[in-house]
Parts: sequence; C-alpha cells; structure tokens
Amino acid sequence: MDDREEHDIDVVRTRLMQRYPDLGPEVVEDLIEAALGRFEGCRVRDFVPLLVERAATRTLDATDSRPATSAAPVLTPELFPAPPVTISIRGARRIFARRTPRLS
Repeated sequence: MDDREEHDIDVVRTRLMQRYPDLGPEVVEDLIEAALGRFEGCRVRDFVPLLVERAATRTLDATDSRPATSAAPVLTPELFPAPPVTISIRGARRIFARRTPRLS
C-alpha cells in the first residue's frame, strides 16, 4: 500500500467513525481490514479506498437497525476550496490547442 492509498484509507476511517459514532474504533478498523483483505494482490489499486468504504458502509447499514447520522464532510486537503483562477481566452486556446488533434 503506497502513501496515497494509506491517506485515502485514513480518510475513509475518519468518515466511518463520524457516520457511526456509537461504534468503537476497533469495529471500524476490523471492517476496514477485512475489506482490504479482499483486495490483496490486486494490481490496480486506484479504487481500493472507494471499494473499502462501500463494503464497510454496506456491512454497517445491514447490521445496524438505526439510520446512520449524516456527518459534516471531512475537510481534507483535497476538499479545501481552490482559489478562483481566471484564464484568458487566449490562454485557454493555447492549453487546448496542444491537447486536441488537428483535423486536416
């Protein structure tokens, strides 16, 4: 597991603990470890944190009789609002001209 995946799993852990505050952290950790075990040896790891969160949430929703509390979003560096950027039409043409093939 690389650093990015570890960070994403930590964000998932925090979200699950906020969404299910009555559960102990060890229960959430066990669910995450069980879900991670399903993806051992997979070559493509890009979506593992998303799949782990979905699997843990489905398990908790299926076993928990009360509805989950909606928690405030977790503010991670990826979720901070980006400062507004203005690009002139000339700059936009330069950016897209390099990426689009010419039809001639």
